[in-house]
Amino acid sequence: MSKSLAIRQLLDCPEKEFWDRIFGGEDFNNYLYEGLGFEYELQEWNPETGYRRAKIWPTRQMPRAVANVLGNRFSYVEEGTFDAEAARYDFRVIPSAVTDRIRVRGTVTVEAVSDHQCERCVTLEIGANIVGLGRLIEAYFVTATREQYAKNAALVNEYLASSR
Repeated sequence: MSKSLAIRQLLDCPEKEFWDRIFGGEDFNNYLYEGLGFEYELQEWNPETGYRRAKIWPTRQMPRAVANVLGNRFSYVEEGTFDAEAARYDFRVIPSAVTDRIRVRGTVTVEAVSDHQCERCVTLEIGANIVGLGRLIEAYFVTATREQYAKNAALVNEYLASSR
């Protein structure tokens, strides 16, 4: 059984600036992942097709049972496509372990709130088909994702404020 997650966050930039400077800005991505305490490597980004692939190594301590399944040097690849016409990014997360049993898919959209603010909407579907530990892994990913996106929004606004 999978978990659905929806996150809405107010960001201090117009919609176009979010997509151009935050989503598509490698300076910001390096700033973001350093601020989150992650290692990050952009593997591919094609602005013409919208295809993006990045590898991320979280440093957060996992519950022991989760670490036993995923390994101590867990990483994941985020792979997705940005549809500029629809202003939508669809992605999937590919874990470094048990890739056939963990599924994470999501969508990012942005809605204008004013001339100077937008609301980022992230929806995710997280599923782990691992006997005895699936629900624990799903709960861990939901909690970690909520925390990371809260920090992410703060870093977006901090980055924007410092570069104006």
